[in-house]
Amino acid sequence: MAKATQNTPTRAPIGSGLRTYRTAVASVGMILVSVLWNEWMPYYTAGSNISRSHFPVALFYPFLILCVCNLLANYRRSVWALTRSELSVVMASGLVGISVSYDGISGHLIGVVAAPYYFASAENGWTTYLLEHIPNWLVPTNAGGEMTRFYEGGKGTFPWRVWVAPIFWWMCFLGAMGFAVFSVVVILRKQWVEYERLAYPLVEVGGMLTETEPDGRLEKTLRSPLFWLAFGLVMALKLWNIGSYFSPGFPHISIEGMNWRAFPDFPALPFRLSFYAIGFGYFARLDVLFSVWFFIVLTAFQIYVSNILGYPLGASNLHWENEVLNWQSMGALIFLAVWGLWMARAHLKAVWQKAWDPSCDVDDRTELLSYRTAVFGLGLSLLFAMCWLVATGMVLWVAVVFLVLAMLLFLGLARAVSELGLVYAYYRLEPNDAVVQAFGSASVMGISSIVALAFMRVFNFFPDIGKGFLMPSFSQAVKAVDKTVKPRRITGVIWASLTVGFVISIANTLYLSYEYGAYNLGNMGLVHVGPRAFDFAIKAIRNPLSLGGDGRVMWAGIGAGLMAVLTLIRYWAPAWPLHPIGLAMQGNYGVSKTVFSVFIAWAIKGVVMRMGGVQVYEKGKPFFIGLLAAQAVSTGLVFVVDCLWFPHQGHNVHNF
Repeated sequence: MAKATQNTPTRAPIGSGLRTYRTAVASVGMILVSVLWNEWMPYYTAGSNISRSHFPVALFYPFLILCVCNLLANYRRSVWALTRSELSVVMASGLVGISVSYDGISGHLIGVVAAPYYFASAENGWTTYLLEHIPNWLVPTNAGGEMTRFYEGGKGTFPWRVWVAPIFWWMCFLGAMGFAVFSVVVILRKQWVEYERLAYPLVEVGGMLTETEPDGRLEKTLRSPLFWLAFGLVMALKLWNIGSYFSPGFPHISIEGMNWRAFPDFPALPFRLSFYAIGFGYFARLDVLFSVWFFIVLTAFQIYVSNILGYPLGASNLHWENEVLNWQSMGALIFLAVWGLWMARAHLKAVWQKAWDPSCDVDDRTELLSYRTAVFGLGLSLLFAMCWLVATGMVLWVAVVFLVLAMLLFLGLARAVSELGLVYAYYRLEPNDAVVQAFGSASVMGISSIVALAFMRVFNFFPDIGKGFLMPSFSQAVKAVDKTVKPRRITGVIWASLTVGFVISIANTLYLSYEYGAYNLGNMGLVHVGPRAFDFAIKAIRNPLSLGGDGRVMWAGIGAGLMAVLTLIRYWAPAWPLHPIGLAMQGNYGVSKTVFSVFIAWAIKGVVMRMGGVQVYEKGKPFFIGLLAAQAVSTGLVFVVDCLWFPHQGHNVHNF
């Protein structure tokens, strides 16, 4: 369905140099810096959330600094200069490692497992309905006030004994799910990269930064007046706004938090400027950019009709908080995943042949895992995950439905990010909530299944933003290291970085919570995510929906059907202007929030392509790299300002 475009980045040649141990050290260092900055920004300063994208600022800024320093090292002919391949591996490791920190996984994990015994009361129903269905190995107890200290702070040694078992078992489950996701990405790499030639625009941006040799693309970008024009404009705006922090009378130029409503009963659409979304949007396909903003506007009229007709499921004041769009988008995303598997059927058959008979002539030497390891690793990982879920109290068929739905949503989002290149792209409806709403009641699923599903909030980005649990980051990482040498060693580096990122984040989150109290940390995700998850479970137990979610599943079917029609039209008529992936992004929180910026990127790129074609498009890239660099540098500058002058009263300058 995807075509090769001018966006396809130049790859580092095989044999361009990769020293594994040096690369591992650089990757782990990048993870350490990125994870700690990612968490200190919200916890210490109550400032920006810098991990809410598929190429987070928490990684982009340190990686940009590394690449610029490497450019200088190359000019000095330093032995410490990294090769392009090594920088590609560092980027790939960073994309994976940063995805588990803060409210990616670790913050949710800690927030969910710490909540049950601290917040439980007869009034909220947790004592009556929840606690007896929670295995004692799944969460830490509050018998000695350990969770009270976690939320409120206090003197005493760290209560490691109550945390060892839960963290260990959760690491087993998340590790199994992570390996299953990685195996899927490895299995589909050749189909996506070589056969369908998906664009991977986010990786192209990172690839430009890795060309740090003299006269490479990074040097050419930094020498371009367009880069410094964009950088200067954004930095001037940001510095002006920093001045307003110190004087209430100093005029502040607002580019965040504004909404626009066309007329009464029309849902509010965000009217905000995201330089990060515009910068990456320029590298996305033109038809994709058009389809994304077109479907956002179209579905806004759908909500308008529901509002004036009084249809409760489809009515809302905000575009990104609409039940109908959530389910339509989920259905479209599931169809996207299934259609992608159908299109890959010949390749999947070859993968299975190689897995079953390693002596066959299918070549998997350039893959990060052998096909045999990937296929059987996928099966065993999902089997372990299923058994783990059953051990938590989930009924077997519910566990199977949840795993299938989750993997399809992860896969659909990974494909959308790889093809769209939109830096903010999520699924709005969480798989655990979808299962509960679809099957309706505890009499069908059992109370223990609903309670166990509440714990699956660890997969999702708060609030209600799904980033696809590692699969989009794995798919970007695998593309980033494509055509580098020694792929199996690269696998070890990526997984080491993932482990380091997770361990650092868990340790840092627990330390800060017990040292200062989770209630006293700047960002309240740790405090809200647990109650949000279990209050949803209580609501489902006390006020169950009918089978089919009172019409919600029907809307998922409508979304899948519309996606099928658009996909077939696109397949039969390639000139059709609407890309079907735009439909899957319609109820998407991140895309809705940045729709105005997506429109700007589309308008600029459209004018550029019409005026000068590919050549002018290529010449314009430094300007948009300048936007990205300025957004990253200014976010780092605001962090320093907040640490020095506004601790715990920080400024959110990078969110959506």
